[in-house]
Amino acid sequence: MSGDLSGFSMFELFQAEAVAQAAVLNQGLLALEANPQDTSHVEPLMRAAHSIKGAARMVDVEAAVRIAHTMEDGLVAAQGGKIVLDVAHVDLLLRGVDMLVNIGSAADIDAWSTQHADEVD
Repeated sequence: MSGDLSGFSMFELFQAEAVAQAAVLNQGLLALEANPQDTSHVEPLMRAAHSIKGAARMVDVEAAVRIAHTMEDGLVAAQGGKIVLDVAHVDLLLRGVDMLVNIGSAADIDAWSTQHADEVD
């Protein structure tokens, strides 16, 4: 994001960051799913998850921090060659992206977090 951000609350900035990084994650994950051997997508995916984690941490949205952190850990493991991302991994990561988008657009994040606690875990 660039420009004058003075009119936005920290939470609105988190929402904007979540939307922007979710787009990066979706695009990269779909590309990775189509060509799992092309690991060039992993680093930008890791950075996007890290950005969401940081933004969520700034506004104390613990569910988003946990999801993004778990995604980041998996992507770091893939980047380091500890795991090979297969279709099941990508599907799980895409599910995480959907959850992050839902958190960012929830009218009441505390209620969303309570309602989806098992899914987040």
